[in-house]
Amino acid sequence: MDTVTYSLSTPQKEIIKALLYFDIFKYPLTRKELFEYSATKINFTSFSSEVDHLINKQIIKEEEGFVSSLERNSSDIIRRLKGNEGAAKMLPVALKYSRKIAAFPFVECVCLSGSLSKNYYDEKSDLDYFIITKPNRLWICRSFIILYYKCLPSTRKKFLCANYFISSDNLIIPDINAFTGTELAFLIPTVNYPLYKKLIEKNNWYVNGFPNKKEMDGSHCIDTPNPLVKSFIQFLLAGKFGVWLDFQLLQFTHKRWRKKYPNMNDADFELQFRSRKDVCKRHSHGFQNKIIILWQNNLEAFESKFNFSLKS
Repeated sequence: MDTVTYSLSTPQKEIIKALLYFDIFKYPLTRKELFEYSATKINFTSFSSEVDHLINKQIIKEEEGFVSSLERNSSDIIRRLKGNEGAAKMLPVALKYSRKIAAFPFVECVCLSGSLSKNYYDEKSDLDYFIITKPNRLWICRSFIILYYKCLPSTRKKFLCANYFISSDNLIIPDINAFTGTELAFLIPTVNYPLYKKLIEKNNWYVNGFPNKKEMDGSHCIDTPNPLVKSFIQFLLAGKFGVWLDFQLLQFTHKRWRKKYPNMNDADFELQFRSRKDVCKRHSHGFQNKIIILWQNNLEAFESKFNFSLKS
């Protein structure tokens, strides 16, 4: 292949960046998806012409209706289609568990995240949930859900991975990067659509990365349930004792995690085990950092191979 020596247009750069991000997951994209996931505001006809140009120049490729980098092969398409089928089968299960979660004390809003929110599920996948709680009760809420999780049979634990909690009085997500932006863009609201909308409005910076993507609708969403047991526990823990107990659970969990990972530096611990009164983030394998690093590696390798810059 001849070395490419011309400059790329801004839409072409964003097309390549989007493909290289999803290359990490071996997930080729349809043109419609690529249009929605590319960080350039453009009409679809013009966008498709830019894609055609890159394909004709043998910079990217299209196979069976899926666009990808040249490194990907047809097995990725088979894998993707199988994962899409798995997601369709698992969505009702995820909705069922999200409504179970919503019945716990102090839960206000539930969203699906992780691979299922990107329409993918296989035998290695979990069902991930993003949960918004009442103020000053996040750690009580989390403790109830974790106790329930520990009582589940081992075969069902993968159906309930509640790794990210925030409280409704602080909806701002501080991590402004491609990974967090993608997660926000793909969240599927399942409980309390108005609060999901507030979350999106508070973090609308992510739209810069997805200017063509429509906001998720409320088709899978229900109002926050308030069964009798939930209401009763919330009543019992409504006063100062509830505030004190929440703080004690925060302190206990933070110390436990710090003891479990004594060699982790403060910056990594903050990113992977953020523990404050209004947020609980537990990503023990450093997944966010890994994805950002892998994406950067993909970008650099691509620039080196074709001898041009992807910087905007």
